[in-house]
Order: sequence, then C-alpha cells, then structure tokens
Amino acid sequence: METIVGIDLGTTNSEISILENGKPKVIPVDDDLIMPSCVGIDITGKLIVGKTAKNQAVSSPESTIFSIKRKMGEDVKVRLGEKEFRPEEISSFILLTLKKHAEKYLGSEIKKAVITVPAYFDDRQRNATRDAGLLAGLDVVRIINEPTSAAIAYDAGHPENHKLLVYDLGGGTFDVSLVVVENGVVEVLASHGDTKLGGDDFDQLLFNHVLQVFKKEHGVDLNEDIRARRRLLNTLEKAKRELSDHPFAKIREEFISKELHLEMEISRNDYESMIRPLLQKTLDCIHMCLKDASFIPGDIDKVILVGGSTRTPLVHEIITKEIGIEPHYEINPDLIVSMGAAIQGGIIAGHKTQSILVDITPYTFGTSAVGDYDGAIHHNVFVPIIKRNTPLPVSKGEVFGTMVDNQEAVEVNIYQGEEPLAEDNIFIGNFMVQGLSEAPAGNKIILNLELDINGILKVTAVEKNTGLSKEVTMDTKDVESNFNIIESQKNVASLFSEEEFDSEEFKLITKEDGGHEAPAEESDAIARTKDLRRRAEKLMDSISLEDENDIRNLLEKSEKAVNEHDLVELSEINESLEDIIFYLEE
Repeated sequence: METIVGIDLGTTNSEISILENGKPKVIPVDDDLIMPSCVGIDITGKLIVGKTAKNQAVSSPESTIFSIKRKMGEDVKVRLGEKEFRPEEISSFILLTLKKHAEKYLGSEIKKAVITVPAYFDDRQRNATRDAGLLAGLDVVRIINEPTSAAIAYDAGHPENHKLLVYDLGGGTFDVSLVVVENGVVEVLASHGDTKLGGDDFDQLLFNHVLQVFKKEHGVDLNEDIRARRRLLNTLEKAKRELSDHPFAKIREEFISKELHLEMEISRNDYESMIRPLLQKTLDCIHMCLKDASFIPGDIDKVILVGGSTRTPLVHEIITKEIGIEPHYEINPDLIVSMGAAIQGGIIAGHKTQSILVDITPYTFGTSAVGDYDGAIHHNVFVPIIKRNTPLPVSKGEVFGTMVDNQEAVEVNIYQGEEPLAEDNIFIGNFMVQGLSEAPAGNKIILNLELDINGILKVTAVEKNTGLSKEVTMDTKDVESNFNIIESQKNVASLFSEEEFDSEEFKLITKEDGGHEAPAEESDAIARTKDLRRRAEKLMDSISLEDENDIRNLLEKSEKAVNEHDLVELSEINESLEDIIFYLEE
C-alpha cells in the first residue's frame, strides 16, 4: 500500500511522519525528531537546510532565512545568496529535505503528502503551501488544519467521545478549534486564530527589552549589527526555554559589541508581563470560537495544547483560569500535528483507522454587489455565500440580477472575510461572464461557490434564462502576483548541481499523473450526514409523529452505517433522508 506522509510545515520547526503498523511515527532528521525551518547558503554556495542552517545563522545571518511561513501567500521575494526566492520556493527546500530523510528511512520514493496549515490560513496561503509541495516533488493530496490534525492524533489514543478545545500556539501563528469526537468521527465545529501571533513575537518582546537595557547601560544599539542581533536572538531563545522550567534565566554574550559584554538576568515574572497582552489575544480568539459553536466553557471536556510555545507556564495558567480545566499534553505538542497528518494520510491511502475527519472553512466566501450599507445604497456590499465554520466539502448558490436593460456582461468578484464591505475583505479573484441575452434589468444570474475538502474554491456563474455559464477554479493568488510555478521550478533547480539535481525530483504533479484525486468519499458522506442530521433536528418540533419516527429511524441507521464505515448503506440512507427533509422543509 502506498505511503502518504504527514508533514507539519512549521514557522520555527517542521516534522514528517508516517503511519507504521497502524500507528503514527515521526521520522528523525539529522538524529532529531524536530527539524528547524531554516534555509541557508554555506560559504561554498551550497544549499543547507535545518539544523546546519540554524547553526550557521550567528556567523552568516545574511545567508540564512528563518520563519518563512509568515510570508506564505505574499507576493514577495527574499534573498538567499546571490538569488531571490519566493516563500513557496524557500518552503520547498524544507519539504524536500523532510522528503529525502523519509525516503532514506523507508528505502523507497515518496510521492504524496498531507500537509498541515494554520486553521486561519486564508486560501492564498493554502495554495502557496500546495505550490511549495509541488516544487518539492510532492502531490499534496490533502491540506488540513493544524488543530484538526492534532485532534486526529489525540483521538487515535483516546477512543472515547469528547469535546476538545485545541489550543495551537506555534512559532508564528495561533489557532484555536472546537472539535467534537463521536464514534471515531472528528468534526470541527469552529475555528479562530491569528496568523501573525506566535512564539516569534514573544522573542521580539524579550529582544526589545534587552536592547533597551543594553542601550541604556552602554549607549549602543545592538539592533544595528546584524550578527549581534542574531547572537542575541539565539541566546534569548534559550533563555525563553529556561524560563519555562525555572524562575530566572541568565543572558550572557561576551564581546557582543566590540569590547562590550552582555550579562543580565531576566525573571519569569518580567517575561510573562511582557507576553500577557499577546496571550490575552488568544483568549479573545477562544471566546469567538466558543460563540461560533454555541458552546460555553463548561461544555468542553478537554483542552489539548499544540505547539512549542504552549510550554510557557502562563499559557497553562490563563487557560485553566479561563476554561476551568487543566490543559492536556500527553502527546508532545511539537509532534502531534505531523502525527495527525500521517494518520489522515493513512486514511487516504486506504489503511483501516478509527478516525474520520469532517473539517470546516474558517472564513466566509462571497461576492460584491450593490446593496444597502449603513442606511444608504453602496456599490460594493459584501454578500456572503459560504459562511465560515461550514463543513467541507460544500456547495452554495445565490441569485443576483443585472443592473440595466440589455446588459451584455457581468463581472464577478470573489472575496474572503467577514467585513460588510467587500473592499475590506481579502480579494480572491474575478472573471467576466459575457454574451448575456437581451433582457430587462433583473436578468437572473446564479452564482455558485464550491469548496473542496482542501478548502480550494471553484466558482460558477450561470445565466438562468439561457444556461450560459462560466466556471473558474480560484487559485486565490492576488491578480497582481507574478508567481509562475514553471519559473519557480527552474529557480529552485538552479541551487543544485547537475550531480545533485534529479529532474524527476521536481517533476510537477498533475491530475494526469494521479494528483489531487485521493479518495474523499467517506469524508464527503460523513459531512452530508452531519448536515442532514442538523436539518432534521430543526424540524422535529413542527412535524407529525409519523414523520418524526421515520426520520429518527433513518438517523439511527445512518449512525450505524457511520460506525461500520458502510459507505454504500450510508449513501442510500442519506438519499432517503434528503427526500423526506426536502418535502418537510417546503
């Protein structure tokens, strides 16, 4: 059976796992389970990745790149050696290194992967992650949210039903998800987060504090010296870890600036005072997540901690105080995400496992139209079509009308976000539907938005009277983006010598090669079952006893089919439920 690896492509560290003998196993890279997400060029011009790159950062900070994940989805470039690279390209070096170590461990080639992303990554960032995988020679068969992946890994060792709050505080991003596990079905009810909040920000606060103290004592700004800056950041990273276990940490660096030495002590209390406002933002996200799921803190059975930054004692303290229960971290918070991705990869590959994933979209998708805003007509009101926290996959449609008689074309603009005005949300893409029939104003145009299991968007616009249609898959890159995957492929290959570079390694995966066609039937059926159950429960108080008994009978059968993984039976039951519910909802 084909191996599909699970990869946690992290801001600070990355990991790769496989499903081995029915259990997730993290594969070591350079004898460590955790590989720094660092990419560099050594003095010979050779590409180095991981621990080696991080070790050279002090001596060659200008030749080393950290935290590239924070730039994923942006139309920017970073310099590495004598060349400039996009974030997708730098990330592909990290993925390729993980892939090589996994292949060495397995003794066989790896072609497919499940890669995790922060739950609050937008579509542009998700597509950038997919492109990075393609550049590394990987068919990314599924992109799943990091908190969801952690819940899958946790569920694998805890078969009982429970309601989980997954608190994921990594190096560069924060996510919180509310997950319900019932009979092996892992369903995400709501997610919230901040893609610019993480351990890197804690480091920066500590860094700024030390800069101020040193400048006050010596009149020297260490931030102006790139090597001094890198040395200090390395030292502070160690001090931060020490403060997780001890009340004080010494910060020492000899000759940090010419003849000047750095020597000071930082207390845990002082450090926690610095980061408390940032942690308060995570609590705000928790409350928004609970509100979206219509939960209160007392409904939660367990809090699962994910990400290395959760080792900070203050994190435990504020969660315990806010939620009322002690957080759990039976599984290493640095490894749990890649382990869950490996389990999902095993499911896709056909391995028998207990978990079935039903994920959600964390953002609302919609279009712009003329409408009422703040008591006045506005030309660019945001019209939600797929609302956030909707289970995936999903397809939703709305009807719009033309503005003038005999209008020949309409422009469809797609946005992602929660703001009432379209321009305040993230622009995804646009297209024109031309050649409309001659008709009075109000000619009906049906706009359908469809999100697949990876959260990738397809948009279809249809003129109702004639059936004239246009369908576009939104790759969700900015319309001004210059990203070209073929050019990136060449740029990536340019760092390798002929001996090192194997053209097959970077061969782009297409649908003809078998890409993006991993079986998702079971997840689709489960998502549909959950939706039908919700719709049925809303009808119970307003229907006859006979109809109620029929529905409850079908719901019991569907639950049995889910537990037995009987897709044929489940599909038939869903069809029957759909027919009854459709009739009763009329």
